[in-house]
Amino acid sequence: MDSLLDNAIMSIQLGLEDHASPDKRRVISAARNLYAGVLLLCKEVLRRLSPPNSNDILIRTRTRAIRGADGIVCLVGSGNKTIDRTQIEEVFRQLAVAVDLSKLRRLAEIRNDIEHMHPNVGPALIQEAIADAMPIIRTIIVNELQEEPGDLLGPEAWAALLDEARVFKAEQDACRESLGSVGWGSEALASAVSEFRCPNCTSTLIRNGNPAAAQVGELQLICSKCGEEADPDGVVEEALNRALEWDSYIAAKEGLEPALDECPECGKHTFVLGENRCVNCNFSIRGYECFVCSEPLTLDEYRFGDGKLCSYHENVLSKDD
Repeated sequence: MDSLLDNAIMSIQLGLEDHASPDKRRVISAARNLYAGVLLLCKEVLRRLSPPNSNDILIRTRTRAIRGADGIVCLVGSGNKTIDRTQIEEVFRQLAVAVDLSKLRRLAEIRNDIEHMHPNVGPALIQEAIADAMPIIRTIIVNELQEEPGDLLGPEAWAALLDEARVFKAEQDACRESLGSVGWGSEALASAVSEFRCPNCTSTLIRNGNPAAAQVGELQLICSKCGEEADPDGVVEEALNRALEWDSYIAAKEGLEPALDECPECGKHTFVLGENRCVNCNFSIRGYECFVCSEPLTLDEYRFGDGKLCSYHENVLSKDD
């Protein structure tokens, strides 16, 4: 077995052993080892995909050019520093590697939350980390490494991964079902439900304690992990920011309006530009137009003006004064 793969398997096994330990102090090392193990597995995939004699170029942060005896110039990996999580995700996308890394960022967040807020959040989050790691681990081992998970990880470690993921999935399904009767009234908000987090322990196991809730304002959100009740407005605002983070990033790069902005009426960061309304208070700027030219007002024109003039005619009239 290769040393990189050796280290990956060892890290995952140690993470599971740390989690099973009665010593609650080991929850931090459980998160660190599990996260490191998943990253190392990803790097093993890229190491194997690297061209022969390239010094594992796909996992190196630096490259250098060399000229072979035949005069052909090629690039090879240089130094010992290897790529990080975001670079791994990018290379996987470029190479169309059939591994879903969508939960990798959440794994990193959980590791960070446990390190920064332990012991308050550690026990609540480590099971979620294992559940998020399991499908990535399985897909890489089976599809990319052509191995059996039980053989590579050992039967005890693989059984522990399956058990923890199964328990978490059952509770997650129950939480999602409790939110199923709510009419979100917004495509963006409906897609953000999976990003609901507990403000106390950051777990995603948020359930609705009011079966009669038919709209957002009637929700009673309770964390199934720590038992704390959460303010729906705050949970929704943070969830929207996470769900639309990538869209806002792309918009900023292209000089466009952000996907999400502050609502000028309620002050929450819940105004969805794509829907032209606030999903918190339902305020919309539809129907607001310039009194002079009849052009629809933008959000900023409404926010910083009097709701009657576009920025151009606001400027023209101010000069006339």
